[in-house]
Amino acid sequence: MIQETIYNTASSFRTLNYLGSKLRLLDFIEEHVNRVTPLGAGVCDLFAGSGCVSYKLSQHFPVTACDIQHYSKVICKALLQPSTFKKETAMAFMAEIRKTENTLLKDAFAPLIDMENDALSNHDLNLLTDIVEHGSLKVFNLEKTESLVSSAQIQVNNNLKKAGLTCKDSLISCYYGGVFFSYLQAVQIDVILSSIRQYSNAEEKNVLLAALLSTASDIACTVGKHFAQPIKARDPKGNIKTLVYNKAIKDKTIDVFTLYEEWLIKYATLQKWQHHNAVLNGDYMDCLGLLPDNVRTVYADPPYTRDHYSRFYHVLETMALDDVPEISTVTIHGSTHVSNGIYRKDRHQSPFCIKSKAPKAFENMFKTVSASNRNLLLSYSPFDESKGSHPRVVTISQLISSASEYFDNVDVVSAGHFSHNKLNSSEHFLESSNEAEMLIVCTNR
Repeated sequence: MIQETIYNTASSFRTLNYLGSKLRLLDFIEEHVNRVTPLGAGVCDLFAGSGCVSYKLSQHFPVTACDIQHYSKVICKALLQPSTFKKETAMAFMAEIRKTENTLLKDAFAPLIDMENDALSNHDLNLLTDIVEHGSLKVFNLEKTESLVSSAQIQVNNNLKKAGLTCKDSLISCYYGGVFFSYLQAVQIDVILSSIRQYSNAEEKNVLLAALLSTASDIACTVGKHFAQPIKARDPKGNIKTLVYNKAIKDKTIDVFTLYEEWLIKYATLQKWQHHNAVLNGDYMDCLGLLPDNVRTVYADPPYTRDHYSRFYHVLETMALDDVPEISTVTIHGSTHVSNGIYRKDRHQSPFCIKSKAPKAFENMFKTVSASNRNLLLSYSPFDESKGSHPRVVTISQLISSASEYFDNVDVVSAGHFSHNKLNSSEHFLESSNEAEMLIVCTNR
């Protein structure tokens, strides 16, 4: 028995500022999952990301959320799995956090915190630009680049050494302070991370970390609230953009403790349903091999462009892993430097983003899902050249052709007007489309 269509706008929850977020398409996705999924069967969200699709579907299905990124695992567990975390827990945790607001770490970073505050107060674009471009203490220690920030960075290094603070104690402050967050915000994040490390209840600890990831996403001082690149402070002629001050005064003055408390309460009061959900952390093929037997439908929203999505969330990944990562380097004109985004050296490179690997990755997914007698709903966002978006590494025609090798029925459903195109050959579909989003619905008889 197939479930009747359930179409409503309830049960959505935004956790991150997420590239390609499906928040506005949740009802559309849920409707078509319902159409092909037997009553009581489970659903897999194969590339769960920010967890918004998993959370929406969990209202009506047992959900297995899968992703190779650890930050996604943390968030999906907070969204899908039961926890004793309550509003009272959040308030008690924040009371303890605020007691430790004036810490050794804050004192150690005082030269940089004060310098940045002075730059904001005095509208000093030159200093703000140097903070964005050269403010990372970690990068300074690797490259020794001279800037308006250098003297304060040397003082902070000495302060950290005198205070006996380790790289782990100052993880976010040293790596990303000044660049993606203000120095004070980065210190506040480190203070919260330190308290989370000492927390004993694993389920509640996960919620505490999820709320911190959401907080970090909201305060990121970048265009789009991602971590792919710091603000480009200069135009092609080398002139400093007014964007530098406007973004800094808007984003870097947000109080982390206040916003974090708001997120804790959101997670604490989040409605959950009674299904037994699971969260898997790993490669998509490994996750497909570990799916519970009750899963009958797989929803997949892999990345389609040359942008490696991991670079948009690498700071969140570091927070979730709570390690001290090695930073990747780039070589330009024979000179090697730390990557501009301060990326993790081990960050994941999805085969779906690589033109030479994507066709095989999709074929493996089609083959494996079909062989397990499951349905597949594959999201596809058509390429709109007029908007300057990056071309897809595979076309929708290629996807339809590949899927048709393994599924009896391959339908394309438009989010625009819900028309159905039953396609038996890829040549019947135009390569470019004005539709905002499509689902390729793959089923067997």
